Amino acid sequence: MKPGRIGRTRILHGLDAWPKRLQGGVATIGVFDGVHAGHRALIRRAVLLARRLHTFSVVITFDPDPHSVLNPEKSFIALTSLAERCRRIATLGPDYIWILPFTRKLAQVPAETFARRVLLDRLAAISLVVGEDFAFGRGAKGGVRLLRQIGAKAGMHVITVRPVLRGGAVVSSSRIRAAIHNGELAQARRLLGWPPVLSGTVIRGSGRGRLLRVPTANLKLMPQVLPPTGVYASIASTGSRRWPAVMNLGVRPTFGGGPVIAEVHLLGFSGALYGKSLQVSLIQRLRSERCFASSKALVRQIQRDLSRAKSILSRYL
Repeated sequence: MKPGRIGRTRILHGLDAWPKRLQGGVATIGVFDGVHAGHRALIRRAVLLARRLHTFSVVITFDPDPHSVLNPEKSFIALTSLAERCRRIATLGPDYIWILPFTRKLAQVPAETFARRVLLDRLAAISLVVGEDFAFGRGAKGGVRLLRQIGAKAGMHVITVRPVLRGGAVVSSSRIRAAIHNGELAQARRLLGWPPVLSGTVIRGSGRGRLLRVPTANLKLMPQVLPPTGVYASIASTGSRRWPAVMNLGVRPTFGGGPVIAEVHLLGFSGALYGKSLQVSLIQRLRSERCFASSKALVRQIQRDLSRAKSILSRYL
């Protein structure tokens, strides 16, 4: 993701990107994958404190996700792309998002060295907001206690925020991944604070949807956690534009099957979206994917799906 702005939030990328003249703000730090309810509690606390102290707020995050660097042999898929993560963070109003590239070299930096180099030497933060279980540095051996020891000498106040609970358990990215994977969209939405989103680029398909008079945008999906195959009432968006939509995620068994693909019909849309990035917010699963006896039978079911989706989505648009 290139440096720039999202609304009033400025995006900086790289350790050396932080302006030398800009010091003394309020920071929070983490991967913030999914920008879920727990993450938002940290970010809101930092933003509100900065406004109260008449200084700037900065959200420090990492890319790629440390899990993918430290454990490459494991299949790890982030909940959100970096761009989506930044868009979600920006809605909370921080002045800056500072993206630090996460590498094996950075992972070997001792916790105290990292804290001094980033939080004190570069940022000179007057306050730092973190979760109670925040861990950082080589071997994740740094924590709140070390931060407070360093901060006490440098004039940096360390504030901890308790974990956010939902359903008697801590909100976490792994819990959200499990909910999406299992098709528990309502649960995922409660934990995230918004519907789970699939992101991809619109590519040319077979044109079969247009022949069936239900044209679809075919998505080349980014690596992400996928829900079970099926048909979903959704909201599709590109840039600031949004449409009610129905997405089929599956192998198209009526036409012989194949790899899992996402086909999205945007209600009320006409035109071409080829090459554009499309985000699909999953509102409700309508049904499982199944094989129909004929194209006509499929079209009849699609019309029922569209009618049901319109009723569901009228509450969201």
